[in-house]
Amino acid sequence: MEKIRYLHKPIAEDILKKMVFIGGPRQVGKTTLSKMIASNVKNSKYFNWDSRSHRLDINSENWPPETKFIIFDELHKYAKWKSFIKGVWDTKDSPLKIIVTGSSKLNVFRKGGDSLLGRYHYYTLHPFSL
Repeated sequence: MEKIRYLHKPIAEDILKKMVFIGGPRQVGKTTLSKMIASNVKNSKYFNWDSRSHRLDINSENWPPETKFIIFDELHKYAKWKSFIKGVWDTKDSPLKIIVTGSSKLNVFRKGGDSLLGRYHYYTLHPFSL
């Protein structure tokens, strides 16, 4: 049974307005949380940068035109991920919900550059604790 995480509701609300970036340590449930939120949206798509076939689809922006929700997992491993995600967001034809998940490296860019300023909300997911 999947547990509802403390960030589920705020992310589900924020994704209606902006992109959502979820960072945090390994194995805390970033991907699981993202997929739970996307499961409520028809025509969602999941891409993991660590998968060669997914990388090819990401680079060619190969997803069906009716896609309404995209999860980009581990996208920060792509050297030009910031300009890529900005381009996808700025050129969308219809309302597109985007979640980007990854390590705390997603947080590094908050300190430098403003290319995504105003386009996203950043959350840090922490592990379950007693």
